[in-house]
Amino acid sequence: MLNLSGLIYIVLASLAFGLMPIWVKLAYATGLTAYEVLFLRALLGACFLFVFIRFKKISLKLEPGQIKILLFAATVGYTAAVTTLYLAYNYISVGVATSLHYLFPVVVMLIAVVLYKDKLYPAKWIALILSVFGVYLMTAGESISLHPAGVLLGIASACTFAIYVVGVDHPDIKTLDSLVLAFYVCIIAAAVSFLLIMLNGEWPFALSGEGLFYVALVAFFCTALALLFFIKSVHLIGPANASILSTLEPIVSIVAGVVFFKEEMSFQVGLGCALVLGAVFILSWHDAKNLELDKIGKQN
Repeated sequence: MLNLSGLIYIVLASLAFGLMPIWVKLAYATGLTAYEVLFLRALLGACFLFVFIRFKKISLKLEPGQIKILLFAATVGYTAAVTTLYLAYNYISVGVATSLHYLFPVVVMLIAVVLYKDKLYPAKWIALILSVFGVYLMTAGESISLHPAGVLLGIASACTFAIYVVGVDHPDIKTLDSLVLAFYVCIIAAAVSFLLIMLNGEWPFALSGEGLFYVALVAFFCTALALLFFIKSVHLIGPANASILSTLEPIVSIVAGVVFFKEEMSFQVGLGCALVLGAVFILSWHDAKNLELDKIGKQN
């Protein structure tokens, strides 16, 4: 059942993640590459989170069992998901790659059924189908190029991000403070992306003051805060619900594009937004109804 705080956190995370393309696009315009932006946003995000952690005087200590799970979730999950998505952009359009990436709620639900024995209620399936199809309508343009490598990379992004989502919901990891968990995810992502920069021969890279400004915005709002809010939502409402509701992110990106870049919203895009919002309504209504039935049952 949906927890109100969890719902608020996923909406905040979606707002933060959804604004990321705006600032990333401006950062690219300053000459930064995808790997460089990934490295800087992760490194600066970790710095911001470390300040929060020191202010709240939270311990950064990890148990041996937590280290293994965290490394797996942050490398094979989060960092691999972002990297494969960026690589997919080299072969297929951003819209198609994004659509493939947002198949991750399907993977999360299947993993949740196998590992956590979650029940797949009809309403949840309907919400899932509406959200995935809605994202497709919002992001897929009229001309679609399906290069095999791009498709495989897009699907890999969905699968690896699903691993990250389920990983941060692991019982051993859930005992960590959300700030600490987000901090270590950023640290690991920064280390892996730095290695990729070195392998690509992009080090050292030029960084202007303008580029640093845009990356700092991405690091604070779209990395540090977004990761923190997303992790909290997963812990409160579960990985499957958080994944479905996170499809609000493309809506935020589209609205931001209309406001900041004067982009046009077609009927297809508007219909996609409506389907995603419908999925959110169905999921919220279904869980609210179950909560009310539970209360009546307890009273009787």
